[in-house]
Amino acid sequence: MATTNPAAARYRPVMALLTTTTATVARDVGVIRVTGDDRQAYLHSLLSQDLEHARPGTVADFLYLDAKGTALAEGRAVVRAGDVLLVTPPGVTASLADALGRFTFLLDAHAHDVSADWRMTSIRGPDTDDLPGARSQPMTAAPHGDGMVIRDRSGGVDYLGPAAWVTERVDALGLPEASLHDWERWRIRAAQPAWGREIAAGRRTQELGLLPTHVHLRKGCYPGQESIAKTYNLGRPRRALWVAEFDAAVGEDTPVQVGGKAGVITSVAPDGAQMIALALLPLDRDGRLPERELDAGGVPGRVLRRVGDGLPQPGAQS
Repeated sequence: MATTNPAAARYRPVMALLTTTTATVARDVGVIRVTGDDRQAYLHSLLSQDLEHARPGTVADFLYLDAKGTALAEGRAVVRAGDVLLVTPPGVTASLADALGRFTFLLDAHAHDVSADWRMTSIRGPDTDDLPGARSQPMTAAPHGDGMVIRDRSGGVDYLGPAAWVTERVDALGLPEASLHDWERWRIRAAQPAWGREIAAGRRTQELGLLPTHVHLRKGCYPGQESIAKTYNLGRPRRALWVAEFDAAVGEDTPVQVGGKAGVITSVAPDGAQMIALALLPLDRDGRLPERELDAGGVPGRVLRRVGDGLPQPGAQS
């Protein structure tokens, strides 16, 4: 019998908000503001991205790892003229701010948790090219009044700033408001791993498809770099994260069979008459998926694409 997700069973979207219909969604995030003359060099030494020479307007997703390569935090760095904003899942904001405050010996770098004063609303859908204040190039940010307008790699836009600033700009768009259920469906279909679901203890950066989006391979030493480099040089993780679809209700953490081997569904959401999911699946010795047809407790499914496939790798040798 298939494992069902009660929330998924109750929720059936009327419109494909954020996918076929452009809409807004208010997201729960934490924000750390890092100031001081040494802020970028300091963050460069601790995080997985190349931030030391990043110019204002640069946006980069990052990981904060321990020495063994386990993710302690993840988020998005927004470089501004006078500071760097780290946008993180709320559950890691306090611990990351505390960690950043511990290693600043003789450095002019200061981390402040400003989550109480900042908000973020995302706009996704087919009509996001001409949103006010947004640059056209993905992973860039432009100042706009008191806040920032971020162009996501998906082409969507995020409004990040004080609550009143975000509300004013979002209200002026006159777009429908999506729910977090809609966001989850969009996130999964967009192949974006989430903290606490995909990004979790015991899972390697490479198998989650995060190297192209969260790691720069040619930057200096940082915690976890040795583990990242070792996995990258070996080149063949034992499993990988895939976007998949299933023909009936399945639940998160449901075991999946593929080619006689076991994997697991990490995230799932209803998507019309089907379910869209992220699934961590075993690879064969050649680094390939044994087959593309899946079985989750008797529910048939199929893989659509591997997370991270086709994205350029920052810092990789040409």
